[in-house]
Amino acid sequence: MGTAFIDYLIESSVCLLFFLTFYRLALSNLTHFNWMRVYLLSSLTLSLFLHLLKIPDQLFSSIVGNGLLDKQLYLINLSLPTIFSPNTFEHGIQSSPAANWQYYLIFLLLTIYVVGVLYKSFLFIQSLLEIKESIRNNERSKEGNYWIITTNTRVAAYSFLNYIFISRNHKNLTLLELEQIKLHEKIHVNQRHTIDVLFVEVYSILFWFNPLVYFAKSKLQEVHEFIADGKVVGNDEAKRNYAQLLLDLAVDSKPSFLLTGFTNKQIKNRIKMISKKRSLSAGKLLFFSFVPVAAILLLSFSYLEYSPATNQNDSPNLGINSNVNSQPKIGKITWVNNTIISNDGLNKILGLKTGDEYVKKSFEKRIWSDMDGISTYYLDKGYLFSKMDIQENPVNGGTIDLTITIYEGIRGKIGKVSVKGNKNVSTDEVLSKITVRQGDLFSKTRIVESVRALSKMGKFDNERIMPNLTPKPQEVGNDFGIVDIEFQVIEI
Repeated sequence: MGTAFIDYLIESSVCLLFFLTFYRLALSNLTHFNWMRVYLLSSLTLSLFLHLLKIPDQLFSSIVGNGLLDKQLYLINLSLPTIFSPNTFEHGIQSSPAANWQYYLIFLLLTIYVVGVLYKSFLFIQSLLEIKESIRNNERSKEGNYWIITTNTRVAAYSFLNYIFISRNHKNLTLLELEQIKLHEKIHVNQRHTIDVLFVEVYSILFWFNPLVYFAKSKLQEVHEFIADGKVVGNDEAKRNYAQLLLDLAVDSKPSFLLTGFTNKQIKNRIKMISKKRSLSAGKLLFFSFVPVAAILLLSFSYLEYSPATNQNDSPNLGINSNVNSQPKIGKITWVNNTIISNDGLNKILGLKTGDEYVKKSFEKRIWSDMDGISTYYLDKGYLFSKMDIQENPVNGGTIDLTITIYEGIRGKIGKVSVKGNKNVSTDEVLSKITVRQGDLFSKTRIVESVRALSKMGKFDNERIMPNLTPKPQEVGNDFGIVDIEFQVIEI
């Protein structure tokens, strides 16, 4: 759960990075401010869930081609958890201090994250209370749908929801200038810019560690000001007068980060945008580039997801015929793309049939994890880069039809076999216990047997014997993938 949540935060941040990079390079200098506002809000929203969407495996394979996946992707993504599950080794061999170290690291990261969330939440609530107190303790009057609050702040004006705060400390303003200020803030209110700011603040609580969020917030508030400025200014003379008003009222701070202020640190950009020539309507076409950017991200995350490692089941060992109330039944089992073994052979290895109770975790365990399961059968035949995709199709009466699509890919051969960590025990003695040899077809069972043989020597820490797999780039014209194996040992 902790690792999955950290992955979620990282993937969301990656999505936001791509969206904001495109905004900075292609859109930030345009004057289509309402479109820019929509883009920024859409970027923040999509980054929350776009990476959670995955293209179905069959559709994905039709897009990129099975050959690419079989011969390249798995060579890149091949890792130890892909081949060896927690059930691979006997009790007393499979656990590792590295696993405990990773657990404590994840716990530490999550603790830091929660502390940051709590702190940011405290600041957010504190700002809301400060605004509430400002409304309660200052003079206020009603003008149509707006509440005008008279304050003593250094900032001339700012707004929150339908409240417009006007400072009494700027008595040198003319009536025209005061009306311009009010009109500016009313535009903020009418366009509900406060809702945007609140959304970004909640977002920044969840992603307080990500500086991109603060960049997005800054740019969104800047666009808010551009929108309001654009509706207030008129001809060239009015633009000059309005720009001078901005300079006269400029200050370095706002009373709260939740408030939409009339003046702020973005004053230079605001004046620049007031005088800037309007962008051509054709420039709006650039915003539609958002679609291919999102599509590329979706395809990329689906590409990473399209790996046997993503389907590994780390759940506790559950019996196949677990007694669970109202458990659905297995309907029709369909195998697709299998060439080296018949459907009947696969069903026999699976050990399940139509009418058996369907326990998803147990079913997946029979596919990927068990030493006598489907994945091990393929691995023992040398199909190191195979992948299996399970599709569930519920039918009437609490029955689920299951379609298992197999992408067998190329076969793998053992490359260099080596040993690391032995000091007093000779390498030849260690290698004599290892049953896999260079040039052999890959076999998960034989590697497991080799690990067990090393553990029985009584010369190594059984919990720290680990075969490290290193896939090598496939040579052109070679029908086999090559994987080097290094058996890492720690002497006792």
